Amino acid sequence: MSQLPTAPDLSRFDQFEILRTTYKTVLDHDIAVYVLVPKQVISQPDEKERRPLLLRIHGGGWITASAIFPDWFPPWVLELAARHSAVIVTPDYRLLPEATMDDIVEDMEDFWNWVHDKLPTFILEKTNGAVPVDTSRIMTAGDSAGGWLSLQLGLSHPDEIRAVTAAYPVVDTKSTDFTEPRTKPITDAPLVPVSVFDEHREKIRKGEIPSIISADETLARLHLMHCFLQNGLLPEFFPPEKRHLHILDRLDDGARFPRGGVLVSHGKDDTSVPVEGSTALLEKVRNVDPSLNFHLELQPGDHGFDGSSSIDDEWLSRGLKELVASWLSKEGQN
Repeated sequence: MSQLPTAPDLSRFDQFEILRTTYKTVLDHDIAVYVLVPKQVISQPDEKERRPLLLRIHGGGWITASAIFPDWFPPWVLELAARHSAVIVTPDYRLLPEATMDDIVEDMEDFWNWVHDKLPTFILEKTNGAVPVDTSRIMTAGDSAGGWLSLQLGLSHPDEIRAVTAAYPVVDTKSTDFTEPRTKPITDAPLVPVSVFDEHREKIRKGEIPSIISADETLARLHLMHCFLQNGLLPEFFPPEKRHLHILDRLDDGARFPRGGVLVSHGKDDTSVPVEGSTALLEKVRNVDPSLNFHLELQPGDHGFDGSSSIDDEWLSRGLKELVASWLSKEGQN
């Protein structure tokens, strides 16, 4: 995921109509949300059919990227939505280090509330009534830091979310992989000294750069993300005593995932987010919630290994099967 694009290429979204709006404003700074509607749903409307929702949250180490940064938007997520005539809703959120992790968690809750309170009317207005949506049929998806957010949403709303997916998520935020400087390189990224992060924060303090950033559409901050991970800077943003920020702690404290299940996928050779975090999550779930349909798929490759994966690939089809059935079920529909 460290490779910079040569130019913005939105062609992977060609099957979707992209709608953009604001889901919250902080100090006059608008934070965007994008609604991706399959074009075949608009061209062949069925006003009696409420469409399921796929809430997808972008990665980037909580520091870089944006909701529809194309190179990091897994094609299989688009394929899944298109096949099941689902609407993708994907938010920006405030980024570190200008924000705190509690700010980001707050943004996700405000996004969640917007989905329920505003999205149905917004999409009906934008599609001339052609696309009603079903807020009772929600699955989440996220990659890397977005995988952390997808898992967190699942733990926060287990009775309202049908199923959760997370690709190469950050899980064990107290691991020395994130709390101490790395001794091994992250993908092909050059080493970035910690002074770069310190200098950036000094510019924030002096008002030389904006105090709120909620999208980095060109990966101009990619070096900050690498610096953050390479130098083990998570503890300042994930204090150990803030147990609500640590997924394994939340499970120990009684939080549970949606009953429709969880799919975590991870590259065995991940140099950005070591796979041991996902295996630790599997063991934790086995201990505290053994009846949960929790599926861990380990595949060859580094961070972003699923960049060319299809939902018809055996491993992904296997992992998604029961989750998708739970997601799409109309039993108990409002």
